[in-house]
Amino acid sequence: MCENLYGKKTVTVIQPYRMKQLNDNRFGTVAALQKIGVSSERLRYWEKAGIISPKYIKCGTRKFRRYSEEDINRAILIKMLVDEEGYSLEGAKRKLEKDNR
Repeated sequence: MCENLYGKKTVTVIQPYRMKQLNDNRFGTVAALQKIGVSSERLRYWEKAGIISPKYIKCGTRKFRRYSEEDINRAILIKMLVDEEGYSLEGAKRKLEKDNR
């Protein structure tokens, strides 16, 4: 419960974000995070580490990440290897590269 400016108690209801696929079969950041199950910081770190490579689109002066199904599936595999199998991030990356050959 929160009090508004008039002293009345109000309840704020947060609607769950709908996972919506974008027109070009790519997903926005929030939808990708929900599918993968990681934080935005972790996903950005994986991007900087070269594990996933989302496409960027420009809208005005802003740039937005767009994740393909391949990006999302790769991130899910990385998460599984790191969290459940005990691989380091670099070890998981090498394993995926080796398996894709």
